[in-house]
Amino acid sequence: MNTEEIAVSERSEGQAVVVSLQGRLDAVSSSAAAEALAAVTGRHPRTVVLDLGGLTYTSSSGLRVMLTALKEMRKGGGDLSIAGPQPRVRDVLVTAGFDRIIPIHPDVAAAVQAAEKR
Repeated sequence: MNTEEIAVSERSEGQAVVVSLQGRLDAVSSSAAAEALAAVTGRHPRTVVLDLGGLTYTSSSGLRVMLTALKEMRKGGGDLSIAGPQPRVRDVLVTAGFDRIIPIHPDVAAAVQAAEKR
């Protein structure tokens, strides 16, 4: 799914569904990202990994999208983690306290490996 601001793709890796977000996640693009994530979480996978390596910016709207996905995953007995955020995005996540509620891994491989140990 593409808009001018965000590109969302998904793939399976091990037992996880990896959802890659590229571009800017803000008020303009958050609805497209929310729709794509809702489609994934609605299938109730065991683990979703948000690959944020290509995400250059997130606003509070983007944080809300991630938090909603986390709640949906946990409600269904699954879990969500974050992989490879760029320093600027990681700073926003940490400042907002997301590192206390969502595991943040250096890359997708580490996130998938951690998920398989759960």
